[in-house]
Amino acid sequence: MTFIFWQNINSMHQSAFLKALAMHHDVTLVTMMKGTGREDMGWIEPELPRVNVLHIREIDWRSLIRANSGPNVFHVFAGLHAFRPVHRAMKYAMQFDCRIGVYAEPLVMKGIAGVIKQIRGYWDALTLANRLDFVLCIGKECRRQYISWGFPEHKLHDWAYVTELPDSPIVHNVDHRPFRIIFPASCSPRKGADLLLEAAVSLAEEVSFELICYALPAHAVNAFERRMISIIGDHKHIRLLPFVDNEKVKMAIGQADLLVLPSRFDGWGAVVNEALSTGTPVLVSDHCGSAILIEENAWLGVVFGPPDVSSLREAMLRIIREGAPSLERRVKIRTWASSHISGHALAVYFMDIVSVAAAGNLEHSQAPWKLPISPISSSVS
Repeated sequence: MTFIFWQNINSMHQSAFLKALAMHHDVTLVTMMKGTGREDMGWIEPELPRVNVLHIREIDWRSLIRANSGPNVFHVFAGLHAFRPVHRAMKYAMQFDCRIGVYAEPLVMKGIAGVIKQIRGYWDALTLANRLDFVLCIGKECRRQYISWGFPEHKLHDWAYVTELPDSPIVHNVDHRPFRIIFPASCSPRKGADLLLEAAVSLAEEVSFELICYALPAHAVNAFERRMISIIGDHKHIRLLPFVDNEKVKMAIGQADLLVLPSRFDGWGAVVNEALSTGTPVLVSDHCGSAILIEENAWLGVVFGPPDVSSLREAMLRIIREGAPSLERRVKIRTWASSHISGHALAVYFMDIVSVAAAGNLEHSQAPWKLPISPISSSVS
């Protein structure tokens, strides 16, 4: 079977999945831009052996679609309206009755823009839903939105981002250092950096801990970031640092006792995957798509809400007082991540979704993170 993925960039959020899928199938990735789009955050373009990577400006993409319009070819597009060239390619593929899937994140539905998106969602359900074989919904809020617009539930499947599994060994806090918390995300209101820093400052007199934030661009510091620096003041247990490359961040995550992602809105939050794959538990807001992993498996960490200083502070205090995670827990978390949110696990799940869609069934496969704690033995072939 052949799969052609159409997305804006070569994202690290999909690379592990695409590589696993390409082990048994023909996989092409068509991107609108070169790079990852987040080079200033230390990301590098992932290598994709066996995946045919194309850039839309360097190919005749219409010919590519026409030549791959048979029943054994699936075109999977990033979002319905997220990127204009991707949406244009999807509409063109519909003219040739291509098998089509979409993966989508939840939309921010605030203000006039939210009203417009809501109306457009209803229209898409009327005009596009019957042309789609499946929609991969990233986070439960995305599924809720598509259901509210009228998309058939049997076409909506839970989806996730996955990241590369690390090669480094598990690190266990045995040197009696302070409880270490890490925040490897942009210093922005959306990611809740201000909530975390305010909560951390208020906890300074109650518990011993250190907070390391890889959250600043190396070049300019904007007004919000200056405000965050001013919040810290002379609190030496809080370090607000520039971004470093992704491999160094992964190593730092593995050396932490807790990763915190207090986002006010986050389609997924791939750093949660990176933490779990190193055996580090997480504290994540209920406004993150990745919270669904923790809700299904509470021993992986804690979901708090609403995303405000008070609820975050309470959750942090409780976790710090419990102490660093044991080696046994870290091993359990990492083992679970390797079998339930790895590229292979998602590739197995994706093929189940494709099989259901190809057969025209109304059933759903169970997402791998909802499966019991046991190795996934299925084949992606």
